[in-house]
Amino acid sequence: MTAPPALSLSRLGYGLEMIGALGDEPRFGFDRNAQQHYLGAVLSYVISSRWSARFEPAFGLTDVSDPFMPRMGVAYMFGQSGPKVMERNDGRL
Repeated sequence: MTAPPALSLSRLGYGLEMIGALGDEPRFGFDRNAQQHYLGAVLSYVISSRWSARFEPAFGLTDVSDPFMPRMGVAYMFGQSGPKVMERNDGRL
C-alpha cells in the first residue's frame, strides 16, 4: 500500500473536544462563575507517518470564557507505529 497523495481526504480527521477546569487545590468542582470552559470541533491533518497538525475553533461556554478561541497544534508520534494511513508495505513513507 502506498502513502496517499499530499492533498487527500484520507489524511483528514475530525472530532469534538471540550476543555475546561474542575477547580483548584482548595476547592474541587464545577464553578460556572469562575472557570473557563470551551467546546470546539477538532480538524486534524496527517502530514507524515509521525507528524500531524490540528486546528480547533473553540467557543466559550461560560460567562468568564472568551467568546471564541482558535487553537492550533503540531504533534509528533513516538514509538513503533504511526497512523496506518501513511504506512507502506516496508514501513517507510
